[in-house]
Amino acid sequence: MDGACSDVVARDRMVRANSGRWRPDAVFARGESALLRVPRGGACMVVGVGDVGEVVQLVEDHAADLAGAEFLILPYGTLHAHPGRVERALGVEPLGPWEWMWCRTAPAVQPGEEHVVPLAHRSAAEIDALVEAANPSTHVRRDSSVVWWGYERAGELLGVCGLTLPRPGLERENGLVLAGLGVHPDARRQGIGAAMMAAITRWGIEQYGIVHYGVWLDNAAALRIYRRLGYNAGAWVQSYTRR
Repeated sequence: MDGACSDVVARDRMVRANSGRWRPDAVFARGESALLRVPRGGACMVVGVGDVGEVVQLVEDHAADLAGAEFLILPYGTLHAHPGRVERALGVEPLGPWEWMWCRTAPAVQPGEEHVVPLAHRSAAEIDALVEAANPSTHVRRDSSVVWWGYERAGELLGVCGLTLPRPGLERENGLVLAGLGVHPDARRQGIGAAMMAAITRWGIEQYGIVHYGVWLDNAAALRIYRRLGYNAGAWVQSYTRR
């Protein structure tokens, strides 16, 4: 990675916060923009930062290098400003836009936080059953590295959230990553999501200094809750996945 490319990547807050997880084996640069190719099992994911037009051109120029990419995170606007170009270059389809959010300030205590606990005592089958009911499309559902917390009341598991801990030595740089938060459909609109998010965020800030999370842009109710709890908008992105 040359100096100019390194500067582009280093300036991006989202990439810095995920540097422990997104460890590229190749970086392609153009102007003020860059693409990171990150190994993912036998395939790869692609992360793009910078100018929308430059990123799309990088995708087309390096389509052969990105063959087999299963998941892409590109700047918001890619789909609408350049419809079809990423899809044709890599044989992928758009998933949807989302907002990467981050928080460094402990949120106010929410009602019900006493029910939020780590789920080490719960079996994988119990957790997966709740995820299936609450948030079946989450990409962390089968990730064995994720630590699950949840909301338990009267012995019943009503909500879950997946935590990815930072790599040793990168705790303050990367912080805690949250994903897959979901509440059972029969228990929604009871403040369970807010209680989980507040309790876990406070714990994560105490341990690591920063917590971050990605939220679909069409989930207006969740975005309102997280902003009320002190989360900041860090980036808007467009994701794609393999057909």
